[in-house]
Amino acid sequence: MDIQNSNADNSNKFFLMQNITKYLPLILIAVFLNLFNTPLLAQGKKSGEIGGSIGGAYYLGDINKMPFVGTRLSASAFYRHTIDTRIAITGNFTYGTLTADDANSSSGYQIDRDESFKNSFYEFSAVGEFNFIPFLPAKRKYVYTPYIFAGVSEIYYPKGENKFILSIPFGVGVKYNINTQYILGAFIGMRKTFDDYVDFYYNHPSPHYPKKQLAYAGNKDWLSIFGVSLSYKIKYRMICPAFD
Repeated sequence: MDIQNSNADNSNKFFLMQNITKYLPLILIAVFLNLFNTPLLAQGKKSGEIGGSIGGAYYLGDINKMPFVGTRLSASAFYRHTIDTRIAITGNFTYGTLTADDANSSSGYQIDRDESFKNSFYEFSAVGEFNFIPFLPAKRKYVYTPYIFAGVSEIYYPKGENKFILSIPFGVGVKYNINTQYILGAFIGMRKTFDDYVDFYYNHPSPHYPKKQLAYAGNKDWLSIFGVSLSYKIKYRMICPAFD
């Protein structure tokens, strides 16, 4: 009876997670857009940026346990909305590749196991940023600032057992005003996933063969994305005297 209840609870949790991840992108977009109409923003020194970044991504899990091992290229497009000199919110779309190989491990067990995978991913995230030093985009009065960020994201993983993976992104970065229009940045962030299927892979060249996956209870997978960014300041149609 206890086993039946446990199975039912697991099924309910899986169903709930499936529905959350299915509609999360729409929820994130709605929340992100709604922030522009709040009274809080009307009181702040608002500014917008559109930009892109290029860098790397790597996976941490049952095959790889060392940071930066297996790093592959990643690229992002983003929109950042500055609320005031301390707070900003950013929406990101990122594409990258995750890979890992037991051959890169120093563990004899992993070398003998000889498993590997390579999968592409797409991520949409919404994060809040806190500037340690007062900062406004492209205002030479504000030269640079280190910052921290955290939020929520959904990863679309085409070759995974779970196509949609919920994660919590967090990390650190720095922003620098190059001139009155462009902002240079650098960042590194981790993604805490609620999934152990990132290392899901085909163990045969043909996709018609069964997939394999390495999973251990309580050991969810992580990934990291880092890079350098360049963004362009957007001039809003509504000019706020308190800002410009």
